[in-house]
Amino acid sequence: MKKGKYLFFDIECCNGHDICSLGYCLFDENLHMLEKRDILINPENKFILNAHGKRPKIELSYPPETFYKQDNFSCHYEKIKNLLVDKKYTLLGHSNKSDFAFLNMACNRYKLPLLPLAAFDTQKVYKKLYNRPHVEKLENILENLEVDTNKLSFHKSCDDAYASFLVVKEIAYLNDTTLDELIKANEDCMFTNDIEGYLVQNKKYQIKNKKIVDKQV
Repeated sequence: MKKGKYLFFDIECCNGHDICSLGYCLFDENLHMLEKRDILINPENKFILNAHGKRPKIELSYPPETFYKQDNFSCHYEKIKNLLVDKKYTLLGHSNKSDFAFLNMACNRYKLPLLPLAAFDTQKVYKKLYNRPHVEKLENILENLEVDTNKLSFHKSCDDAYASFLVVKEIAYLNDTTLDELIKANEDCMFTNDIEGYLVQNKKYQIKNKKIVDKQV
C-alpha cells in the first residue's frame, strides 16, 4: 500500500451491530486520493435493516447474497487492524463512537483483541463549529454545506468514507484553514476507543445475563 496521511473509514452492519462492510479512502498529505475500497464481510447473521419500523429502511449497495459469499470478520481482522491502527495515518470518520462499538462487538464475538483506535469525528466537529444542538446524519451535513453528492451512494461504506472527507474538506475551506490545522484546533473532536470501559461494561452484561439464564433454569 502506498504511504498516505489521512484515512477516512466507515462501517455498515446487517442488523445494527454485526459488521458487513468496512470502507475506506486513503489520501496523501496533499489530499490526493490514493485508494478507495470496500472490505465486504460475511456478518453470519440475518439482515434486518429497519429494526421494528423505528427508522427508514437502509438500502445497502450490495445484496445480502454478496455479503454471505465473503469471509467472516475474523478472516479480515489482521487487514483491518493493520489499516486502522497504522500510525502513519490520521484516522477520520463520521460518528466514530458507533463504528468503534461495532468493531469492539466483532472482536469480542470472535475472541480477538480489541483495537486501540483514535479518530477525528466529522460529526462532532460539525456540531461544534456550527452550534448544532444535536448530532446530524452525514447526508444532512453535506446538504447543509451545499456539497454535491450526486456521485455518492450512501450506505456504501467507501462512499460514506469519501463523504466524510468532503465534509471536513468543505469545513476547512469555509474556515480558510487546512485539514491539519482544523484537526489541531479541534482536538476535543477526537474520539478514542475506550477499551477498558468496554471490557467492564461487557463483563457486567455477561454477569447480568448469566443471572437471568440461571433464574430461568
